[in-house]
Amino acid sequence: MYIATNRIRVQENFGEKLESRFKERRGIEKQPGFLNFELWKLDDPEERGCEEYLVVTRWESESDFRAWAKSDMFNKAHSGPRQEYILEHPTFKGYEGRQSFRLLHPLDETVGSDIQKEVG
Repeated sequence: MYIATNRIRVQENFGEKLESRFKERRGIEKQPGFLNFELWKLDDPEERGCEEYLVVTRWESESDFRAWAKSDMFNKAHSGPRQEYILEHPTFKGYEGRQSFRLLHPLDETVGSDIQKEVG
């Protein structure tokens, strides 16, 4: 698994505008290898006067992500001038997934019961 992140800092009180832009699906969900999208907001920014977000996408492989980043859909989704409320160019980081753990149904004794015994 490959995880791509972008840290985006926006002017204070403009976070909702950024969130609204990400609600628009621009084809990423149709891209081969795409698994998941999440938008995280930092709950206590170090610098006042800004809001910080982390865009997190998960892919089956780095090559799937790179294909998306070179696609016409990507270019279209990222075209045009940068919004004035975005304070700086987003900071990209890519990660190779090594381990993952998730409890799917914590209240369902028939699913993941061996895991529940460990944690509960």
